[in-house]
Amino acid sequence: MGILGRVTPFIAALAVLVASCGGRAAAPSTAPASTPAPASYELWVVDQAETTPTGGGTLYIYKGSDLKGPAPAPAYTVNLGEAALGVGDGIGKHGHSIAFNPAMTHAVISYVDSGHVQVVRASDRTVVASIKMTGSAAGPAAPHASAVTPAGDAIIVANQGGKRLQRITADFKNDVYKLDSSADLDLSLLEDADHPGNLPVIPVFTPDGRYVYVPMRGGGSYVIDYQATPMKTIASLGKPAIGPQSCCAAFVKDTIWTTAQGGATTTTTSFNLYQVTGLPDKPVAKKILSRTGSVESHSVILVGQYLWLADRFANTLDIVDQTGEARTMSLATGPLAGRDPAPDIMAASPDESLVFVALRGKTPVTSNIKGLDNAVGDVGGFAILTVKDGGREASVSSFVALPLAAGASVVDPHGLRVRLIK
Repeated sequence: MGILGRVTPFIAALAVLVASCGGRAAAPSTAPASTPAPASYELWVVDQAETTPTGGGTLYIYKGSDLKGPAPAPAYTVNLGEAALGVGDGIGKHGHSIAFNPAMTHAVISYVDSGHVQVVRASDRTVVASIKMTGSAAGPAAPHASAVTPAGDAIIVANQGGKRLQRITADFKNDVYKLDSSADLDLSLLEDADHPGNLPVIPVFTPDGRYVYVPMRGGGSYVIDYQATPMKTIASLGKPAIGPQSCCAAFVKDTIWTTAQGGATTTTTSFNLYQVTGLPDKPVAKKILSRTGSVESHSVILVGQYLWLADRFANTLDIVDQTGEARTMSLATGPLAGRDPAPDIMAASPDESLVFVALRGKTPVTSNIKGLDNAVGDVGGFAILTVKDGGREASVSSFVALPLAAGASVVDPHGLRVRLIK
């Protein structure tokens, strides 16, 4: 691992947050301390490959207890093409991302090619809603990612193709969902020299839950009041501040860290990490890491007190530690030595002892630049990383190759998320 750049330390802020909680120390006790039982969880993985002539896909659900074994197998397998038949607007194509509601009773899958957003009830793994988002003069509907509001009463959808941020009202208890067109924010109307391509990538809620941070595919980002009708912008950053092809983002207290792959979607890639402070109304962006070549910054998550960034082109993991150093490790090591993992979306187990990483297949159906093969891998499954030293280090402990699903011709996992069983 080597130093790639210096990062403004953010761990002190976390320490202050813990110290400010107040309260008095408990009196010494001679009673033996009880050890809480580990949280039960599931890993949900979506294979984007079509399982029907019009789309579909496959949802694999693994029990957390099985993922520590030598050969984990899915506890449940759902053909998303069959499951969506006769439900709302029907079958979606290329399920690209997964999100859960705060109660963890339902999953939301966004289909980037067909325009669908589907809701899956976790208790019986049933598709209970399928809503096709609306396109516009800018293009057909293409929801890249969605997120459920902290209150659990709506789904915010980043509709890339339609250049819209949209809102679906959600009653998860009674399984009632409806697209609220009056809430639409038409981002194409906000395009200018600093915002040349307002295709929303992903909605990320601010820590207080009041606003949503949305990076743009063409560069820049917006802070948006998602509760307003219609939704409205509070502040923005332009392309000079945050480059194009922004993808994933994660909050550390009041600071958001976001990646940008750079270049045009059909020509080049690069690796960039930005730190955005001053939210919500006075955002300021600072480029922390940057490199070019056969690299592509993608997923970013917080593990313990460290940021982890996956580079699916270079097959590496960057770890930003508490001293402000960015460290790089190869994921083509251990059980993946000699392989082309193409790491993508990441998620951590509830106790943060393991991190799961989607590994792209030989024929990726989304995100790949022909001729560069930035998203091409040779595993088509997910890796299981063991977290060490509180997140400062990691090792590849094993990987799971997904089977060729019924009705599919390729294997291409992308969306991956951990569901805590409450």
